[in-house]
Amino acid sequence: MPGTAPPSFEEGKTLFDNRQYDDAIERFRKILRQDPACSGAHHYLGRSLLEKQLGDEAVGEFVAAIRSNPSDGNSRYWLAQILLERGNVADARSLLYEAIRLEPGLLHHFTDTITSSLMKQCTFAETEDFLKSAAAILAAVPSVKAGSSDLSRSRAQLIAALGELYFSKGLLNGAMLQYRQATEICPEEPSYHAKLADIYFITNNDEDSVTEYRTAIARDPKNAGLHKRLGDALVKTRRFIDAFNEYREAVRLEPENEFLRKVFSQFRTLFIDSSDSSAQHEPEKPATLPVMPSIADETFQKIIRGGENEFVEFKSSALWSKAFSKEDIGASESRDVHKYGRDTSKIVIAKTIAGFLNTEGGNLVIGIRENRSGSPNEIVGIEKDYPRLRDPCADGYRRMLIDEIIRKFLPSGIFNHLGRYIRIHFMKAEDHTLCWLEIRKADDAVFVKIQDDELFFIRIDAETRQITDKALVDYVRKRFP
Repeated sequence: MPGTAPPSFEEGKTLFDNRQYDDAIERFRKILRQDPACSGAHHYLGRSLLEKQLGDEAVGEFVAAIRSNPSDGNSRYWLAQILLERGNVADARSLLYEAIRLEPGLLHHFTDTITSSLMKQCTFAETEDFLKSAAAILAAVPSVKAGSSDLSRSRAQLIAALGELYFSKGLLNGAMLQYRQATEICPEEPSYHAKLADIYFITNNDEDSVTEYRTAIARDPKNAGLHKRLGDALVKTRRFIDAFNEYREAVRLEPENEFLRKVFSQFRTLFIDSSDSSAQHEPEKPATLPVMPSIADETFQKIIRGGENEFVEFKSSALWSKAFSKEDIGASESRDVHKYGRDTSKIVIAKTIAGFLNTEGGNLVIGIRENRSGSPNEIVGIEKDYPRLRDPCADGYRRMLIDEIIRKFLPSGIFNHLGRYIRIHFMKAEDHTLCWLEIRKADDAVFVKIQDDELFFIRIDAETRQITDKALVDYVRKRFP
């Protein structure tokens, strides 16, 4: 009779898989009354209890599972997640390192949750350190396991998580390198190609972005968002007919998506309907491009909304001191103004750039006035600087930054490899133009040359600070071995 049959572990798992958690809890408890050392029953009882929001009891079951089976990496992953949610980061990290060594192929099931918890509770450096340490553990897995598809997925997802950490802070070069590696490890995963394409798009590697979006779509052809983003990239490369087809496909896949319909309608009106329908060639680019929010806009807006931090600095102007008279300089309360005169505002920008180069990289946005009283920061734009330029436009602003700040105050190695270390973008916000400098960490120490001095700056929290003497020597030895 069914009522007299011994409890079955597989029946308990079936109940769990069917989300019949109360029945699963009862079944696993019956098993454990007969066999208290059954680690599998402890594990699934813990997970069933977790589904019922009984976290304290779940912790006890996962601990019991590990005690019964010291090689149980799976229970360590689950227990570590609970500890992370409760703020016990140190014990959670230790458990995770053990779990990765024991069952590395399971990591990909937990990576997103673990990374999200770490980013909420830990500093950037602590989260980065964990992800790099975990990657090192995976890299040391014996070659006999290296061909495992689950292990490859775990490696790729961990590397992608590190890329997402960098991306979340606007460190696009670092993110690019990680996502490239993730696509090499798991070339069939569309999300890695899509994210790499997003980064290429933001950094104006337009042809590469088109290639990666197409690769992602080949693996996920029904993703309307990917078709829209490919359309954006094709517009940048002037392939308007191809872009039209991608926007149309996005709408076909999600006909109820009002945003996609609006983008398609706007594009069709401006690029297609205005051209000669009988022409066999692509229409000429009109004088005004349609305003269609892209991944670059989304990323930039996220940086602005996040405010100043160790990776983001706002400046209202790069040329506020350029027109100072002798009287203005004499009346100023700033020591820097007295020392550097009209060059002060440019030197402030140079110091900030150097601080990012010497630390972990970051983002300098010019055209935002920080409001220290707690009110929202003010978007003021860089347009007010234009009259102070030889060529009063965005291109003139770019040349000013390169020739009068980067080339003048920073080492020649930065200027000679500008594309490697600094990318300059001009973005729109609240009808103003902002200048966004995306700065990568340098390979060698960067000193700012001001008059007869060579000064060294780093980022500490949301500030750029000069360090000297022993602190400078110790920092350079550690940061630039």
